[in-house]
Amino acid sequence: MRPTPSRSTKRSLLSALQLFSAAAAQIVNHTAPSLSFKVVSGGNDNHFLRDNLTSAQLLLTSANSTSAQRRLVVALPAGNSGALAYFLPADTSESGTLGVDLVEGSLRSATADYFNVGVQAELAFDANATLGVTIVGAVRAMRDYVEGGGVMHDVFNYTLAEYSETSVRLHRRWINTTSPASADYNGADLYLSVPADSAARLSVTPGSNGTWTPPIVEIVVPRGGGTVTVKVVTNETSFPGLDTEDLFLPEGTDGSQALQTALQGLASGNLTAAQQVSFLTYKDKFTAGGWRFLTYFGRDSLIALRLLMPTLTSEAIEAALGAVIERANSTGALCHEETIGDYASFVNMANGHPELGNEPYYDYKMIDTDLLLLPAMSHYFLDLPQGQGRAEQFLAQPATLQNGTYAEILNRSVHKTVFYNLERARPFSQSPNISNLIGLRPGQSVGNWRDSNEGLGFGLYPFDVNTALVPASLRATQALVEAGLLDFTQPQISASQIDAVASVWETQAPALFEVTVDGAEAEARLQHFVQAANLSGALLEGSLSLSAGNVSFYALSLRADGTPVEVLNSDMSFNLVYGANVSRAFLQHVVDALQPYPRGLLTNIGMVVANPAYDSNSTTIDVLNSAAYHGTVVWSFQQGLMASALARQLGFCSPDSTTNVDTNPAPSPAPSWCSDAAFVQSLRDAQTRLWTSIRGAKSEIYSEVWSYTFDNATNAFSVADLASLSPSGTESDAIQLWSYGFLGLLDPSGNSTRS
Repeated sequence: MRPTPSRSTKRSLLSALQLFSAAAAQIVNHTAPSLSFKVVSGGNDNHFLRDNLTSAQLLLTSANSTSAQRRLVVALPAGNSGALAYFLPADTSESGTLGVDLVEGSLRSATADYFNVGVQAELAFDANATLGVTIVGAVRAMRDYVEGGGVMHDVFNYTLAEYSETSVRLHRRWINTTSPASADYNGADLYLSVPADSAARLSVTPGSNGTWTPPIVEIVVPRGGGTVTVKVVTNETSFPGLDTEDLFLPEGTDGSQALQTALQGLASGNLTAAQQVSFLTYKDKFTAGGWRFLTYFGRDSLIALRLLMPTLTSEAIEAALGAVIERANSTGALCHEETIGDYASFVNMANGHPELGNEPYYDYKMIDTDLLLLPAMSHYFLDLPQGQGRAEQFLAQPATLQNGTYAEILNRSVHKTVFYNLERARPFSQSPNISNLIGLRPGQSVGNWRDSNEGLGFGLYPFDVNTALVPASLRATQALVEAGLLDFTQPQISASQIDAVASVWETQAPALFEVTVDGAEAEARLQHFVQAANLSGALLEGSLSLSAGNVSFYALSLRADGTPVEVLNSDMSFNLVYGANVSRAFLQHVVDALQPYPRGLLTNIGMVVANPAYDSNSTTIDVLNSAAYHGTVVWSFQQGLMASALARQLGFCSPDSTTNVDTNPAPSPAPSWCSDAAFVQSLRDAQTRLWTSIRGAKSEIYSEVWSYTFDNATNAFSVADLASLSPSGTESDAIQLWSYGFLGLLDPSGNSTRS
């Protein structure tokens, strides 16, 4: 499914002219990069560059890696394209080692024949090497290979276009190229070449079965090593980026003391993290993370926006909101993932529509994305000063991916989402039972942020969607209707109708997910878990035994038959960030969850997102273990969401202008639990424990996800690279958009997690 009608086919000539102009300007007057930084993460050195010609991430296996091979990844947001290459030591004996390092300062933008654009860098080899598996073209094809057990479709094979002892060109012709005359420029290229001052040489043996058989490419260097230039270019159009001064509010912006503190170093780009967010944000969309997700993801954009919104300019906020609206389809569903470039051609072919060529493919399978847009719009236009008085101008803006203005798209698309969500919500409001909850779409095994098959414990009804996001979307709709920003006169929908439906979801849905385990049984399951997970029983000795009382928590999800997936999890943060009228009982579950792991979720290196220690189904221990993408691992954005959640709820009792960066209008009257000083203190204690946990791995705070190793001698956890543990090779992005939500938060202790 895709937005209708699409204009992307009408832009190809304009894009080519823009690319020509940009390339010509760059050649005539090469400018310094607007962004250039390095991030070391997960055994990889990640180098980032953006200038007036292109944006690119170059990843190279770190020098201290024990792996015999060295991996190179070049990822370009333009077309979500690039190249993947493995360099193997030519000496295959056990003593054979290979060092490949990026020559400092050599990464820069580059052009090639036919005005193709990309980046180049010099690599220093300390020994002879052989070019191993190489993929040129789509980043998604590269990710499929890395995390899919080495799977690669033949359609992504490259050809040996030209070679000599000083230069090799590997060419990937785009799938939808039909004209032989355009084959040389309609694609992507990986060049290896020898600089004039290098004594290295290239030895190339073409494949014996024609041009589609990979050649043997050897890099021969003299004793002491040599350098080779690698260049990756494509004819895809680069996107204009949001520089830090366009992205973040300037220092001195009117607001709370907390906002003033948070803004330091952001707009100026003096804070490295601000530059990293800038790399991921563009004038027509936000991208999710690098290198694996340098393209649009609706959920990621909207959650990152919710956390970062108080620090962002109107231009940036509206770029993110507009990108979501532009990708709405005719039914009102919102796009989860955008597939562009050559991989779009591959997907269109697989779907039986080769005539679409590389028209973007939009994925609408998720059920949470649809529920996140209106809460973001409500917070922006109704709560934040940046959004005051801007709704009319924003809604009148003409779209570029669809015909019409944003208001017209909302009227024909997102209004349908509102009607759709309201109608889906009505049955539960009339009969609040499990069968009337919102489940995954038919035929789909995923539907919320835990988008792996195992992420929901194979459940059908996600906790976050049903207890937090459905009522949040309804409340946002109600607020926008009351403010006159959404007009639902045809058909008539009143704020009181929405209020009545939302109230039932808020009060009744959480109870359906509640799990209670007898105290003695809970203790026995904990003892079994620490043994099965190769942890130490000492982790339980340091926490209060719960055998004297029952243990209660909210299930990760419910199965089709209504039975709970008995996994303690972090998704309560959605309720506290997006929800109204959060009960004291709910908050008590949050306090209980923010205890030391494995009784709770907190380790000394972060908050794990799932803890199967209390599950009566012990097989879940292996399903959601420390090697699973959504298992007993730490997702940084989930920590940020929980930190924001606690700040918001505590702010309802006693607003603190020194620590609360966001603007959260307090309910009137204040929540009844605010009058219980002891309970409020328990929430503050949980907040302190959470931030202590977060600070334990602050060097990883802007990355996507990390796992742990455990030392039984010290009973302490250490950060571990997920890729080294994952059986499928699933790895973490070095920079991830929603992890930068921490830039919109302040540690109440006064410590800093910023870099």
